[in-house]
Amino acid sequence: MKTPSPPSALPGAAPPAGQQFSHLLRHGRFSFTERELQEHLQMTYRTIKQREADPSGLTVAEALRVAELLAVPVQTVLDAALADAQAAGAKQ
Repeated sequence: MKTPSPPSALPGAAPPAGQQFSHLLRHGRFSFTERELQEHLQMTYRTIKQREADPSGLTVAEALRVAELLAVPVQTVLDAALADAQAAGAKQ
């Protein structure tokens, strides 16, 4: 199976504060249906929504599958999840 090319960030299209992981998953170059996300990430719809709302619960295996799906380094996924966790901690 051919791996899609990595998503590119649009100039000036920074993700909203506290939404880095969700933005990475939903607003890259690629567009996925809910079913495609569920199948590739091996998660239920509910789990995907939970990870988008709070990616601090993301497992290493899940991060690896997200990185593979988006064709980005796993560090990019982890950085986005960490940014969300830090933003959530700053709000409290």
